[in-house]
Amino acid sequence: MNSILKPKRITIVHIRSKDANQKNADLNTEFSINLVSPVECGQQEEIHAQVISAEIPNSAYNVSTQVENNTIIYDDTSSFILPSKNYDIDELVRVITAAGSFPFSATFDEFTGKITFTNTDSSSHTLNWTLSNAKKVLGFGLSADAVVGAGATSISTGMADLATIHAIMIKSDLAAGNVLSTRAGNSTTLQKISIDVNTFGIVYLNQQDFRTVSVLQKPVIDSINFRLTDQNDNLLDLNDINYEFSIQFMIFDKQGIGRRRLIEEQVAVSAPINIPRPQERQTLLSGTPNPSPMVQGNDVFIMEEEADDTHPVEGKTQIENIGERTILDALIDNINLD
Repeated sequence: MNSILKPKRITIVHIRSKDANQKNADLNTEFSINLVSPVECGQQEEIHAQVISAEIPNSAYNVSTQVENNTIIYDDTSSFILPSKNYDIDELVRVITAAGSFPFSATFDEFTGKITFTNTDSSSHTLNWTLSNAKKVLGFGLSADAVVGAGATSISTGMADLATIHAIMIKSDLAAGNVLSTRAGNSTTLQKISIDVNTFGIVYLNQQDFRTVSVLQKPVIDSINFRLTDQNDNLLDLNDINYEFSIQFMIFDKQGIGRRRLIEEQVAVSAPINIPRPQERQTLLSGTPNPSPMVQGNDVFIMEEEADDTHPVEGKTQIENIGERTILDALIDNINLD
């Protein structure tokens, strides 16, 4: 059996956001690092990269300008912007209702999960859901623009969705050739990390996250650009809280096109079996054979065999015993034929 393919060399890089070269003045989730000792491979080698650990605070707001889900457009040109913060459903409808400049109040039905907007003004107003980026949060993702008369209501077609950030994507410019996405073909994502803790907790790369191994197209890694985004490719706003993650670079020999590492079954080879050749059937005799006469010179004499003390049949010679067994075999054969 072929042995498991192991890397020839491994380099581990520990990254702290506070030590990186930040590229965005307002966010710490887009940065670059320079490696003092580059990771290199030969012409017949390739570099594989894998995120092996991560500790990232869950401090991004579920409704914010950065996530692009906090604006309601109404009357074609007017807008109401929800303040960026972490909302539960009660806080969301409270803020909408309390806004004096917005001519609608909001209520939530906990049994249907839907939000109802009520026009609190004396004239009709239009809710432009096709222009609003807060439509999915409020359950109006599939709704058309609605003209709501004075005192009338508009109910969301879908459920309110405050779980807006599903995962953290660690992305880079390392040009992986084996990772794809539905957004843009070849993906720059090194690792997708599921968010399984509440706000203000720490998101860890845990056992439930599938570990992605990226086959890189670069022979030398001396600097890397990173981005931390949500599932919609929006940069995360972690509110200036630092985080860490680690990457290991593994050097392997290149495998030829179409080449396969086969698992060969080891078959035990046994020693050859010697099958005895069947002996020729002895001539059937009707009685005890007489000793054969032997001729020596001009004299004829009878060769007699003395009894063999070692034979299991006491008092019989080997020849007598064979003769009696031959006769017995012949009788048995005759009985079977009859």
